Amino acid sequence: MLRRIQWGVLLAVLIMVACKKDRRTEFFELNHFIDFEITPGLNTFDTHFYVVEPLLSQFAVKLAASGKTIDDVVAIEAKDAYLGSTFGDINLEFIHQISVYIFDPFNPSDKIEFFYLDPTPFKNSTSWRLFPGIADISPWLERDYFGIEVRLNFRQVSPSLIPMRFEFDMRVMGE
Repeated sequence: MLRRIQWGVLLAVLIMVACKKDRRTEFFELNHFIDFEITPGLNTFDTHFYVVEPLLSQFAVKLAASGKTIDDVVAIEAKDAYLGSTFGDINLEFIHQISVYIFDPFNPSDKIEFFYLDPTPFKNSTSWRLFPGIADISPWLERDYFGIEVRLNFRQVSPSLIPMRFEFDMRVMGE
């Protein structure tokens, strides 16, 4: 019994020593949104792509306003995102998977996934909150322009013409 307690205490100490809190600070957020339309009658077999480019990056302006330099920035990460119908009146249960990529509009093959939701829950909802990816997306946002590619897979045929909005926030991190 005493040996179990000793092992338990040792394990607890090791866990506390091994866990490190993220000591980086968030300098500021970059907030963007894009609008696109889902057309009626899209099938469930294909992945449907919605590409919006070029978007003007706010990074340089906000960096100068914050008084920081590019050398102070450690990473730019995805923070929060919502995908929903513009008017908020359409049930989006027919959407099965959502993947969002950021890319260089001058080299579209240079891309990385930075938000996703796979699979979406089976529930009536007019918007979905997406999970942030873990990638550092600073190479794309440090440029003047970037593009966004939303990939959707459906579990049912799209019911009607649906104006959509994808709102996303990124955070600029420093030491």
